[in-house]
Amino acid sequence: MAAEHRHTPTPVTLLLAEPAAVVADADAERAAPLFKALGDPLRIRLVSLIRHSPGGEACFCDLAEEFAMPQPTLSHHLRVLVSAGLLTRERRGTWSWYRLVPEPLEGLRTLLDTGGPLVDRIATVEDASRSGRC
Repeated sequence: MAAEHRHTPTPVTLLLAEPAAVVADADAERAAPLFKALGDPLRIRLVSLIRHSPGGEACFCDLAEEFAMPQPTLSHHLRVLVSAGLLTRERRGTWSWYRLVPEPLEGLRTLLDTGGPLVDRIATVEDASRSGRC
């Protein structure tokens, strides 16, 4: 009869990122609703169209011409972007005008830029051994 081999479990240490390399709780709380609002292709197009409109603002009537959809649907998407703080809305007569708010996008850019906490290089096992872990 063959000898039975028993393996002793080996403890595994997870490689944790350096504290400076991770997203702070407050930054994650601010970014999550922005990512959620931008999680629809139509909303991304709306932000781009408004950003590149003359004077950096666009009237609802001009946006409605770009999208073949009912007015309430387009209004909903714009309302989501305004609620997230990505756009401002100003009533002028019977029309609403939308303007991009740059600061929230700058916050996302900080997270997503190369070297930022979400687009940094992947930590390796060698990094852990150099830092005294493992």
